[in-house]
Amino acid sequence: MFTNVKLANVLGAAVFGLYSYYLAIGEVGANFVRYGRHKTMVRDLIQKPKKRDSLIAHTFVLGCLNLLIYIVIILLFHKPLDVDLTLTCLLLCISPCLISVDFQPVYESLRLMSWHSIYYLIQKFIFLSLLWCTLIIWGKITLAKISVYLFISWIFILLVQYQEIISELNIKIFSNIKLANLWALYKENFLIALSCMFGVAFGPLIRLVLKNYVDASAVGIYAAGMQIYILSQFLMHQVGRVGNPTMAEAGKSDCGIDKRRRLVKQYVFIMLIASIPFAVPMFIIPKTIVSLFFTAEYAQLSSYLPILGIYLIAISIGVVFTQFLISMRQDKTYFMLYASASIATILFAFMLIPLYGVLGAYLTLCLPHSFVCILYFVFSIKYLR
Repeated sequence: MFTNVKLANVLGAAVFGLYSYYLAIGEVGANFVRYGRHKTMVRDLIQKPKKRDSLIAHTFVLGCLNLLIYIVIILLFHKPLDVDLTLTCLLLCISPCLISVDFQPVYESLRLMSWHSIYYLIQKFIFLSLLWCTLIIWGKITLAKISVYLFISWIFILLVQYQEIISELNIKIFSNIKLANLWALYKENFLIALSCMFGVAFGPLIRLVLKNYVDASAVGIYAAGMQIYILSQFLMHQVGRVGNPTMAEAGKSDCGIDKRRRLVKQYVFIMLIASIPFAVPMFIIPKTIVSLFFTAEYAQLSSYLPILGIYLIAISIGVVFTQFLISMRQDKTYFMLYASASIATILFAFMLIPLYGVLGAYLTLCLPHSFVCILYFVFSIKYLR
């Protein structure tokens, strides 16, 4: 998080905007590659333990196939995407997708979140070490070097995870593949996958629209502000990873209503504890936060931090009830709510960003998504009575 802040200052708003723009395209691809399995695989592994080997093998192959399809799409349609297809661009677009074929849901289902986090830490260490060595030695860095460092770090971690999973769990990934099962997985996960594709509206789409209707500098300013938000969301994200298997347990048929209520109440309380200490300073000292992290080029961010503070609290509650609805196998309800919010976000993007620039981008991100987080709670109540 702090390195992205450093890059924003070293590269300048325009180049940092391009960097964020290419990663935004990659994040669109990441949602396609993942196919919603990050939301449903933990549930399936816990509720269907006898199918563990098949689920792991077919999910991994599904992700690899989707990654190949995404690369072909980039190669064929890079001009409509407003992308100059250099190796730098391609690596920046592909690297965010690699996390979508890792084995995070497997580690979470085995309650080895800490062990998986070590791998994530190693990936960050490799990437950041290469990046900071370059900055210290030469005092500057190019997008080409950043793209290579990011790609190398993720490939290394994927190979390590793959070797561990197939050896420790004694799974033969490719020999267990059946086309009928793979197709069934595609069909079964379609609604969740489609909702995740709608989810690009909450992140990548805003940056794409912002670049096309304003400029790369506006994207850089927006992306810089999001670094503060991501930093504040870090603890909440880790709590969400730990809570996901618990919500999967709450969705089992033998889980009593009293236990289910208790688990949800505890989860909501812990998520609020994780988010409020970061949200409150965004209201009280926004100028101090911005001046602490960024150069004067990004001073206008102080006006937008209170918006992100409200959004952070809404998201903390939304995470709980998103996982709860999915654990109760209410995929259609989740899809309806998420898709509605995504469509609203798309409409907001084309209405507000051309008029208000960066402010319009933050309003586009926060308003529809915050509202749907409230709806997740409303639609969950009947399963807690």
